[in-house]
This record gives sequence, structure tokens and C-alpha cells, in this order.
Amino acid sequence: MRLKTEFALAIQVLTPVHIGTGHVLEQDFDFVVHEGQTLRIHEERFVEWVATRGEAFARLSQGVPPGQLLEPVLSSRLDLFRYVLPGVPKGTREIRECLKDAQDRPYLPGSALKGALRTVLLWRVWREKGFRLADVRVERAPKFAAQPLERKAFGETPHEDLLRALRLADSLPASEGALTLANVRCVSRSAQEGIPLALEVIKPNTFFRMEGHIDETAFKPWGGWTVKRNKNPFLAEEKRAWLRWDGIAQAARDKAKKRLERDLAWANAVGLDPKPWNDLLLWIRRAESGELKGFPLQIGFGTGWLGTTLGPALLEDPDFRRFYENYGLGKNPRTRRQTPLERFPASRRVVCYDTTCQPLGWIWVIPREEA
Repeated sequence: MRLKTEFALAIQVLTPVHIGTGHVLEQDFDFVVHEGQTLRIHEERFVEWVATRGEAFARLSQGVPPGQLLEPVLSSRLDLFRYVLPGVPKGTREIRECLKDAQDRPYLPGSALKGALRTVLLWRVWREKGFRLADVRVERAPKFAAQPLERKAFGETPHEDLLRALRLADSLPASEGALTLANVRCVSRSAQEGIPLALEVIKPNTFFRMEGHIDETAFKPWGGWTVKRNKNPFLAEEKRAWLRWDGIAQAARDKAKKRLERDLAWANAVGLDPKPWNDLLLWIRRAESGELKGFPLQIGFGTGWLGTTLGPALLEDPDFRRFYENYGLGKNPRTRRQTPLERFPASRRVVCYDTTCQPLGWIWVIPREEA
């Protein structure tokens, strides 16, 4: 009986990805803008540089933002900056920081992919087991709404949860130069601008490798176990089947296709160039025809309600209106007006360039079982 199955994931970034740290960088304090680029200040080297200028300079510089002090040496002292990003923030003096290692190289946390895979598996269970919202009770808090469904699909207790068996390490870091700066807008039919956001993002066509394993020993019964050869494994065969990559890949493609078809219709409705969404659908069609291996996932900032929930599967359920009204989905936080259900969700966060916009967070995953 094979209780641990090791695998590796080859991951290609298809659209800009932002996995945030929660830290917001401020212009002239954490970064400076120079000749179309964003330069991230190296705090320790900056302090050392101020000290080398003498006591009088240090005294005069108190209270002056670091970026202003560095203006005379922006071109000659690049060693005072941790890294340089192509692009500059537009309409804001803040940048949301992307997750990086100690050498400022971005990586993908295993938890981000595991969360996306959990949603994909729930989508598959929902469709194949014939789950319906009519069988789901409306909970008081929205964040607990999916718990009964998840328990039914994956296990009644955390100890029994199917996803305990799936272990994913953080990816290896990307090579230098994988980061860029992206300006993001929240776009809807009524608002083409929204509040401007600037993000550090991982560039498209960046590649990662992530390792993991399926560990059936996580389900060892308490107090010891007795087992006959090839019978009663730690993880029941029906549950083990849900973790096979061919089934996961098919479910991920089905879910992404439904999501992207809605996004494509939305892009046409708000007047955006639909090419980026058509390109993502083309990846899925090529995989369905056997031309490509793997499957798409959407992770990180900008995933939105359609990505972090069962999305289209819920919208197609005849009982969804009960949840929509109970939880106040689609309500504008300022006006408290609710988007008509047929147009929900009304907005998307997109990366904006001079002539086009692009969705956030799409990656392509190719699993390979290790010997």
C-alpha cells in the first residue's frame, strides 16, 4: 500500500499575479519614482548612507522623507535600492507589496494553490453529487455559509477533512526580474475608473516549480489500526479518487471555462477589449483537445466572488436568490443599492494598460507524479 505519493507542479503565470503581504508601500518613504520606473528603497543601506554624509547632514535630514534626500543620487547610487520595477503608480502614492523571499524574489505560497484546489474540488462534488442550495441552511454570518456543504463533501470534522491529505510546499522563487508594477481599476458599467490601486505583480510567462505529496497517513485511526492487505487503506478509496490529478484537471477546466465565459460577456458589456479573456479560453480549449496538458487556476488579489466561491454553479441554482437577498450580496457600500441578480457581480478588478485591460491571477498548472 502506497501511503505517500509525491508530485511536482510546473506553474506558468498567464496574467499578472499579486499575492499580498498586507504591507502598503508609501512614495518617498518606501519607494521613489524615476524615469518611468519605481525604485524600492533599501532601508539599511539608506541609513548607512546618511551616516557617511556626516553629523551635520544627518541633523538637517531629520524629518525629510528618504526619497527627497535620494533625489540627487537616483542615477548614480542604485545600490541604495533593493530592486527596480518597470512602471509607475498612476493616481496614487501607494503600492501594495507582493510576497517575496529574503532576496526579494517572488514565490507562490502552497496555501494559495491549496485554497484554489479546494474550491475546484467542491465544484466537482457539487456537480457530481447533485448538491442544491435548497438543501443548505442560511447561516447568520456569510463566512460560515459554505461550512455545511464543505463538511458534507470533505468530512464532518477537521480530522476527517479530505484536504488534510494534500500537502503543498511553497514554490521555489522566481528568477530576478519577475516583478513589475501594475495599475488596477475596479470596472463596471457605471464606473470605468474606480479607486486607483497600484500593485507589485508577478509578470506573465514567469515559471514556478512547486512540490508536494498526498499523505494518507494523516487519516491513521486513533489508537492503532488493523488492516488486511489491499483493504481498508488510511484514506477510503472513494475519497482518494477525488485527489487524482486527471479529475482535478477536468474540474478546474470546467469551472474556469464557466467563469471566463461570464467574464467575457461582462467585458463586452462594459466595453473592454475581450481578447485577454478569449486567450484564456483558448488555453482551455487546447487542453480539452489534448494539445496541452494541465489546467487553469485563479489565485491571489482580484479573484473576486466568482473565483473564491462556486460562482456560476451558485448563480445557476434556482434557490440562489434566497442567499443573495439574505446576505445582501451585490450591495454598493456607499449607496446600499443592490445590483440586480441577473447582473451580479457587476464589477471586476483588472490591470489597465494604455489601450487594454487584463484580468488578474490566472496561472496554468501541469502536475507530474514523482517516482
